[in-house]
Amino acid sequence: MTESSAPAWGGDPSIAWRILLTAVPAVPTSVEQLAERQEALHRDQGWPAPPPVAYGDPAMLRRDLAEVRDAPLVVGLAGELLVVSAFHAYVDGLGLLDVLAALADAPVSSSARGVADRPGEGSIADRLAEVAFAPPARVAVRSAVAAEGDAFAVTSVPGRVRTSALVHAAVAAVVAHNDAAGRRSRHVTVGVGAGRPASAGELIANRSELLRLRDLEGRSLSEVEDALRAAPLSGAGGSGSGGGRLTSLALRALAPRLGSTLLVSHLGDVTTSAASDLAFYPVTAGGTGLSLGAVGHDGRTALTLRARGAAWDAAALTELLARVAAGVG
Repeated sequence: MTESSAPAWGGDPSIAWRILLTAVPAVPTSVEQLAERQEALHRDQGWPAPPPVAYGDPAMLRRDLAEVRDAPLVVGLAGELLVVSAFHAYVDGLGLLDVLAALADAPVSSSARGVADRPGEGSIADRLAEVAFAPPARVAVRSAVAAEGDAFAVTSVPGRVRTSALVHAAVAAVVAHNDAAGRRSRHVTVGVGAGRPASAGELIANRSELLRLRDLEGRSLSEVEDALRAAPLSGAGGSGSGGGRLTSLALRALAPRLGSTLLVSHLGDVTTSAASDLAFYPVTAGGTGLSLGAVGHDGRTALTLRARGAAWDAAALTELLARVAAGVG
């Protein structure tokens, strides 16, 4: 794939649109082996030649590789930890598992079923009316020092966690967090990332979809399950297709009030002998720029929070993530 044939992408240019996966390969991988496997993957996918494998400590690699621009895939090693950063125009969450399989040279599969065909949500006019009359709840910022790039937090809980349970716990955590800060939580809105699994032989691509659930504060788990089953596909995907230039600019400018209180993306329960300690970090686009990732493996589910360092630090994210983990534990 040449630069001219790269996937169309109309996402907010103020962020890099990278999704991250970290894991510890079961068989230690050298920088040379990793580079060879990545080069082969790029050839198979028709992607431009990859940059060199990066290396450093885990926190530095997560932060730095999350800010790379345009390159389809960048990988790094922090001791035994593999850090994979993909441009969302080329790769979705489930695609990251295919990348891991190629880099670890072993099968990786997920229980995630993706979304069936669903209708789209209301018109752009309806979304713009939401800005004026019912913008999504904001999350009270708790950061000691503003920093460049993104902030990250990770933990894990025993067992499998369903997406509906994760959304329910996340909403309760946001409401409790805001209550403690003296902030009202009205119109808590959660964007739920979903994918369409690739068919056999298909190239890796961005097949992601977005569901958007509104007014979740106070809802029971069963009500969240019903809302998730009934939610239409959102027209606010990263590709930015349709609507014209002026509409795209308007939506981009209004993103903090038009997006979601929180983005949730779950890669399902992963089966593989290729790696352990998997963790997934979705993008921080739109709304409050706060994303909650999940991936299950080997009897546990890793939970992550990611946010912009200008508003959050690792300590504040860790505190909020502990509330989420308590809600699903």
